[in-house]
Amino acid sequence: MTTPTAERTDESASSFAILLRDRVFAPFFFANSLSNTGNWFQNVAAGIVVYDLTGSNTAVGAVSIVQFIATMLLTPWMGALTDRVNRRHMLLAGQSIAFAGASALAVTVIVVGIDGLPGPWPIYAATAVIGLGAATILPSLQAVVPSLVERRDLDRAIALNSMTFNIARSVGPIAAGATVAALGAEWAFGINALTFVPLLVVLLVIRPRGEVEPDDGATTGVGEGVAWVRERPAVIAVLVATLAVGWTSDPFSTLMPAMAETLGGGDATVGLLVGSFGLGAAVTAPFFDRVIGLVGRARVVPTALAIVAVGLTTLALAPVTAVALLGALLSGSGFLLGVTGTNSELQKAMPEQLRGRVMAWWSVAFLGCRPVAAVVDGAVADLTDVRVAIGVAAAVALSASLIGLRRGFTTA
Repeated sequence: MTTPTAERTDESASSFAILLRDRVFAPFFFANSLSNTGNWFQNVAAGIVVYDLTGSNTAVGAVSIVQFIATMLLTPWMGALTDRVNRRHMLLAGQSIAFAGASALAVTVIVVGIDGLPGPWPIYAATAVIGLGAATILPSLQAVVPSLVERRDLDRAIALNSMTFNIARSVGPIAAGATVAALGAEWAFGINALTFVPLLVVLLVIRPRGEVEPDDGATTGVGEGVAWVRERPAVIAVLVATLAVGWTSDPFSTLMPAMAETLGGGDATVGLLVGSFGLGAAVTAPFFDRVIGLVGRARVVPTALAIVAVGLTTLALAPVTAVALLGALLSGSGFLLGVTGTNSELQKAMPEQLRGRVMAWWSVAFLGCRPVAAVVDGAVADLTDVRVAIGVAAAVALSASLIGLRRGFTTA
């Protein structure tokens, strides 16, 4: 006998499969997955090289600062611009800027070698350019998804779009750590530059279905998006939850070189730790609908943050690498549920003409907090211990979860 739950699961799996064969969404999904995988080659290699050059967690945290400072400062205006111009063109512009930064770094390290670098400054400079490209891309990357699919498929498309980041988080760091260990960081930076090319090609040829053209007579300032958010306390609560999800993911960028060293590992262990986080996210993505059914829409994000808290606590207390990998896996699972839950809540609540501006604030909450999180994580680790710093992030996740369980993080 087929139960209703089994029928819903079969329907969900079928819908995912259909989207992955869709002539509009599928090329975007696969090219974006490859590009995001390359980003993790960049992130892991940059963290390893800066830690090797300086021995400082704060210096590694500075990579996140320069990477996300443009997101924090510019994304609201990029979101307003997204509502005035073609979103595909915005994606092309941002991807091209990031490609230029990645290519410049790859050429530099290939020519002079890692040992020839004058400290971490070339990595900081290139990362800042890549971050500028990301700030240009982010609102459009979130806002373009509804134009790639039918509305009935939006939840699954958002989950799959999040999955591109998490497939990348699982495959990219492991491959990057192995590449750095076996071939050197130069290869990792070069691979990152090459992975920008397929998405650039797809963006040149793809034609979204039902794309909303800008209304020349519409108000398109940042203030209108701010006013829409300010008038809706439920939306503000979802953005606060988004900030908590973004903040508590920072240890997997800033602290993993030091954690790997604490566990007696090397470059490959860094990749395994960050990759396990991504693997947890990737395997959780297809079950997002089931989680909604189990805990209810209002409790998805609080549940996600509770899982992150458990994962980070496990990682902080891990006596051996195997236990640390389990903690990273759990953290990644909670992270995926949190990212997809907050994103989905906002996507469904906002009017189309404000989509770019409102999703810009989601991006600011999710990534704009990372410079501050990186400073805090790096400073706590340098002043005390890397395990303490990870424990502080776990406390943030737990606190946000308890708040959410009391009020619910939903726009419904």
